[in-house]
Amino acid sequence: MHPSIDTDLICRCIKNERKAQRALYDILLPYLENICRRYLYDENEVEDLLQVSFVHIFSNLSKFDVEKAGFRTWATKITINNCLKRNRKKRELFPEEIDSLQPIVHISPDIINKLALEDLLRYLKKMPANYFEVFNLYVLDGYSHEEIAQMLDIEPALSRKRLSRARMWLNDRFSSNCANFMELFTNN
Repeated sequence: MHPSIDTDLICRCIKNERKAQRALYDILLPYLENICRRYLYDENEVEDLLQVSFVHIFSNLSKFDVEKAGFRTWATKITINNCLKRNRKKRELFPEEIDSLQPIVHISPDIINKLALEDLLRYLKKMPANYFEVFNLYVLDGYSHEEIAQMLDIEPALSRKRLSRARMWLNDRFSSNCANFMELFTNN
């Protein structure tokens, strides 16, 4: 069970109480670290991105609106947006580097049962970056195509197209013997 983040803790953080800020940091760290590992292509950037996200979170605490979303959801969205910005910037600066991280690899059905979640995510990151971002946001985080379009500054139709292509990418790499595995990603 996750430790709770209540309005009292947030208010104490806004008042710059160091113990409250540390408590909030400790509660969020493992969760946001997993978000960063899932979204970032370069594992070496996780710590930097966490730092950027926590600065953003703590400096905008007074803007948090409990009526719009839960605190963990709000902090997650900030972290995901920071990851997407970092990936976009990296693709703009080093497009060949991102492509080299995505070799075409086929995987046999018996290996799927032995994959740990971390291995699976590492494999999914081999799909083209634009497809992976939409796949991750839609399938794993449950955002709508309209929300994804807003986050990525694209049209909802393009989000749907990228999700379809991500699914085709997965189909091309997994044989029909992997029906149970594919169902995880195609029923949404």
